[in-house]
Amino acid sequence: MSRSTHGAREREREQGHVSKAPDGRSRIRDEGDRAAGDTVGALDQGARRAARSGCTILITGETGVGKGYLAKQVHEASPRGGGPFVPVNCGAIPESIIDSQLFGHVKGAFTGAISDHLGFVRAAKHGTLFLDEVGGLPPPAQTRLLRLLQDREVQPVGHPRPIVVEVRIVAATNSDLRVAVRERRFREDLLFRLDVVRLHLKPLRDRTGDVDTLTDLFNGEFAELYQQPRLVIEADARERLRRYGWPGNIRQLRTIVERLHVLFPCEPVTVERLAEVGHPVDEPGAGSSWGAVRGARHDELVRVLDENGGSVARAALIFGVHRSTIYRWLSRQAVDPTPGPR
Repeated sequence: MSRSTHGAREREREQGHVSKAPDGRSRIRDEGDRAAGDTVGALDQGARRAARSGCTILITGETGVGKGYLAKQVHEASPRGGGPFVPVNCGAIPESIIDSQLFGHVKGAFTGAISDHLGFVRAAKHGTLFLDEVGGLPPPAQTRLLRLLQDREVQPVGHPRPIVVEVRIVAATNSDLRVAVRERRFREDLLFRLDVVRLHLKPLRDRTGDVDTLTDLFNGEFAELYQQPRLVIEADARERLRRYGWPGNIRQLRTIVERLHVLFPCEPVTVERLAEVGHPVDEPGAGSSWGAVRGARHDELVRVLDENGGSVARAALIFGVHRSTIYRWLSRQAVDPTPGPR
């Protein structure tokens, strides 16, 4: 067997080895992350240069914005794109087994270690290890990760000597690691090692142009999953989706689209249907709802009221806010909701 063939088979085995955690559940990125990249599109020039360089990258952004897919894009745009991409949710692994899961162990290293275990790091050999929510690593694991970044080697639990490993690290966090450093919850030297290049993903509320594309993407995904036609989404329902602040980002939008497919298959999606599936309406005074209305153009709000017979309830549905938010805007702008020439 040639060395290249052996290496390819070894990588295949390693990828399969990490597809399941000890409890049998996959530790892979969520569907919102996967879908986000189809909308984000190609990496920008700076991110592409960073991807090709092989440097360590730190991806920041709120929960659900698509950090996992961006990490996958970085991997695929790099010279390691043909190697394994191993995503790990650092916050989902119990502290008692995190060293073993990340760095591996040998048979007999502890009670229950009935066979050798590669660990996620070595399973990502010649590829990319994606450490999601890296701020959740406990201090001992932070120390081991720092050694990996500095010396490119790991020491599996129970192994007598370190093992050299060739792997690229991409990390992600939804929190400010500088605050964690000040509070002594995260090593400053590790942050320096991780933060060679930082890529930030904006929340969905700041990428309103992506809402329609993501909605259509999820619509197609669930039509295929549930063997149904794609849902027809009416214009005013789309407008409401665009107007909403999406505190849960892409993940929240995906849930709404799936719920529509499950509860109202083959039916047109109206603003009333959105309300019936629990499309969130912020409480009066909530920042995202008031911001959505306050940030709209004066003539847009007046147009929506005119087109809906002055119905504040209908306007609230379209903008995805509570009726009192519309009333508050009307009072501040001294606008009469009664339709008619203006």
